[in-house]
Amino acid sequence: MESETKHSRLNRMETILQNKFQPQSIQLRDVSLEHAGHPGMTKDSKETHFRLKMVSSKFSGKSTIENHRLVYAELGEEFKKGLHALEMDLSAP
Repeated sequence: MESETKHSRLNRMETILQNKFQPQSIQLRDVSLEHAGHPGMTKDSKETHFRLKMVSSKFSGKSTIENHRLVYAELGEEFKKGLHALEMDLSAP
């Protein structure tokens, strides 16, 4: 049986971002516990809030909003499946 961790949202997101943006650096952190007790969050809410810091040449010449839209477009399925918030710090090398 495959490990549940292998299929975690964090791992899926990191794979998607690596494949699409080929980043020079990427840091993706699950910060869901920081939001425990907030409206809409239950004890069963898992992997709902993340922080992303990523450097990729794919962001060159684009505005912050354009870069955020690129990332949101790639992670759309995760938002449909329970991802609630993604704090982003995106830059070009």
